[in-house]
Amino acid sequence: MPLGPPVPERAQRLLAQLERYGSREHGQLAVGRRLLAEHPDLPLDGFMISSSMCPEPGRPLHSLILRVGEHDTDGITAWARALATEPIIDGARHQLDTILDDIGIWASATISEADYDMDQAVFIPSGDDVSFTHRGLLVTEFGEDGDLLFSGHPPAREVLAATSAYYRDTCGQRLRAFDGRDLADSITRGWCRFVAYPTRTDWRIRSASQDTPGALPVTWMYAQEGDTQDLGDPVHCPACGRSSRGLDYDHVTGQRVHLCPSPVCRHQWPVDDAPDLEATEHRQDQRAALAAH
Repeated sequence: MPLGPPVPERAQRLLAQLERYGSREHGQLAVGRRLLAEHPDLPLDGFMISSSMCPEPGRPLHSLILRVGEHDTDGITAWARALATEPIIDGARHQLDTILDDIGIWASATISEADYDMDQAVFIPSGDDVSFTHRGLLVTEFGEDGDLLFSGHPPAREVLAATSAYYRDTCGQRLRAFDGRDLADSITRGWCRFVAYPTRTDWRIRSASQDTPGALPVTWMYAQEGDTQDLGDPVHCPACGRSSRGLDYDHVTGQRVHLCPSPVCRHQWPVDDAPDLEATEHRQDQRAALAAH
């Protein structure tokens, strides 16, 4: 498809990139050409496209995303004003969100931490800032491994109760100690500052000493150090018939086994017919270390 009248080399490159997305039939290519023709001097590193199956009322079905520098908030402002609007500023994040020729135009940039007043962004979290509350505790999912962050230094039993409730009610799982260790050993306490960066919705924490202005006590529960089992798939002890979700390792073979919870039974049986080779090696290493001492 010809690009029409000659345009600067940068515009040709950006339009060729946009054309590869196959967006010609939805109008993004035409809008991209118009933006480059009418605003050739505004900052732009590239295009991306987006489509929605069920857009919100008043929102366009197809959008064109402008890629400016990660921290080029001035560029966001320039584009917004060129398109007869103003940037949407939320904390350190600046966004362009408008519509041109029935195509949504969107872009975003964030003021760098070095250039942002992080001290002014420190805040005290409330229930609206965290994932959930449990008996007055503020709890947030932290990272991607199922860890939890608690505001304050609650007793270990309260941390464990909230962790159990989270895994049961949110994940549909039961969390158990790994390899015979105590889940309480996965609890760590410290101090940090809650920082509304880049926004209050997308806040971060920064480790701090207790005497740092704005520092608050926090507790981490490193729950990925435990084992989980689906609550919806219980098994039954072949010896006494009691339902069981307990898991353990056989201390001789290292094989993964189910463990009956009945104190008068405590029967163990294999999870499957294949031995857990990783667990076996772990057990062998432990026995070798003990024998060496």
